[in-house]
Amino acid sequence: MMKDILIKGGRVVHAHEIDQADILIRGEQIFRLGKELAPSPDHEVIDAHDKLVFPGVIDPHTHMGIPIKSGQSADDFVSGSRSALHGGVTSILDFTVLEKDQTLRESLEFRMALASQATCDVGLHINVSRFEKPLLAEIPGLVAKGFNSFKTFTTYEEAGMMLSYDQIEELAGVIARSDGILMVHSEDNDIIQRASAPHIEHHEIHTRFHGLSRPAQAEAAAISKLGEISQRTGCTIYIVHLNTAEGLAMAANFPRLKLETCPHYLFLNDSYYDRPDGRMYVASPPLRKPTDQKALLDGIINGQIHTLGSDHCPFCLADKDGDLLFQDIPNGMGGVETLFPTLLAHFIQKQLPLDLLSKITSAQPAEIFGIADRKGSLEPGKDADLLIVDTQQDPLSWEKRLHTTLDWNAYSGQAALFPECVFRRGEQVVSNYKLLPAAPGKILRSRLAR
Repeated sequence: MMKDILIKGGRVVHAHEIDQADILIRGEQIFRLGKELAPSPDHEVIDAHDKLVFPGVIDPHTHMGIPIKSGQSADDFVSGSRSALHGGVTSILDFTVLEKDQTLRESLEFRMALASQATCDVGLHINVSRFEKPLLAEIPGLVAKGFNSFKTFTTYEEAGMMLSYDQIEELAGVIARSDGILMVHSEDNDIIQRASAPHIEHHEIHTRFHGLSRPAQAEAAAISKLGEISQRTGCTIYIVHLNTAEGLAMAANFPRLKLETCPHYLFLNDSYYDRPDGRMYVASPPLRKPTDQKALLDGIINGQIHTLGSDHCPFCLADKDGDLLFQDIPNGMGGVETLFPTLLAHFIQKQLPLDLLSKITSAQPAEIFGIADRKGSLEPGKDADLLIVDTQQDPLSWEKRLHTTLDWNAYSGQAALFPECVFRRGEQVVSNYKLLPAAPGKILRSRLAR
C-alpha cells in the first residue's frame, strides 16, 4: 500500500486556469483538491509553495524501437520511457508496426508485449500501412477493445507504407463508423517524387536536399485532400507533425481536422542543415523557415493547433555518420525527454499562458484519444499523474542531468525547465530531478472499450 501524499501550496496549472491548491494523493489516484488541506500524521507532505504543478504530460507521438531505413530508432520502451518520465511525460502514445502478412491484431499484440516493459503508461496507435479488406474488417473490433486510433501515410511509397487517397477515404469511412480517429502523415507523394528526382539523379549528399525534396506544398496539398475526405466521411482526421504555414492555413478550412506539431518545428529551422552536424536534424517532414515557426506558434496561441508531440524517433551520431545520399539518411530525432521542459521555458520566456500549455500537452491529447476519464487533468478520481516545477532553476544547466541513451540532443544550448518531482499514478518516479526505480507502466485503452 502506498502512503497518502499531500502536496501543499502549489500553483496548480489546469487547462483553463491556474489556482493555488493542495492535492491529496491516495493510492494511484487524486483523492482531493482544496485549500489548506490539513495533513495527518500518516501523510507524506511535499512542499510545493512557489512552484508550479502540472498534470502529467501525454506525448501523443513516439516511436520506440522501430525499423527506419537500414537501422532502428535508438530508444526502446525501457530506455525511452525512463527518459520520458524524467522530462515529465507520464504517458506516451506509440505505434504498431505492420509487418508483411501480419493482421492488425497481431501487430498490436507484438507491440503490447514490448510496451509492457515501459515505466510510463503506454497507449498504442495502430498503423495501417497496407490496404487490404481483411485489415479494414478488424477495425471495429479493435476500437471496441479500446484501441481507437489508426495511422496511415500519404507518402513512403518506396517503403510500401503509402495508401492512395481513395484507399484512405475508404479507411476513413470504416473508422468513422466505429467512432475511431484516423491519424495521417500528410505529405503528398507525387509532389515529393517530382521534387526529389533531380537531386536523386545527381546523387546529392548534402542535408539541405532533404528539405528541398519535401517542399511545403506537399503538406498543404495532402491536407486539402484529407480535409475533403474528413468532410465526406465524417471521420476525425488527426494531422501528425504539422510543420508549415501553408498546411496550417489549409487546415483552417476543415473543422474535422485535429492538428499536432512538434518542438523541433517550433524551435529549429532549416538553417540547421548547414551545420557540421546537419544530418542529425533530418526528420520527415523537414525543418522549415522562421516564418513557418512563427505561424505554428500563432496556431498554438489561437487554438488551431491542438497537441504537441515529440515524434520521438532518435538516432545516435554514428547512426547518421558517413557520406550517405540525402535520401538514405535515417529520418528522426529524439525529443520525448525535452518535449515539456523546452516548451515550458519558451512559454515563460514569451509570457504565454501556462494554462494553454497544460491544455495542449495534457487535456487535449487525453480528450482526442479517449483517455480523459483517467488522464490529462488534476481532478479527484483521476490518475495521480503530475509534475512539480521550480521555475527558479537554472534553465541552461539541464544537459548534464539527461537520462537518455543518446550521445546527442537537438536542443543543446536552449533553455529548458525540468520537473523537480514527477508522479505517475501516485508513485513518485522523479525526486530532486533524479529518476527513481519505478513499477511497470500500464497499457492504456480508450474509454470506448467495451
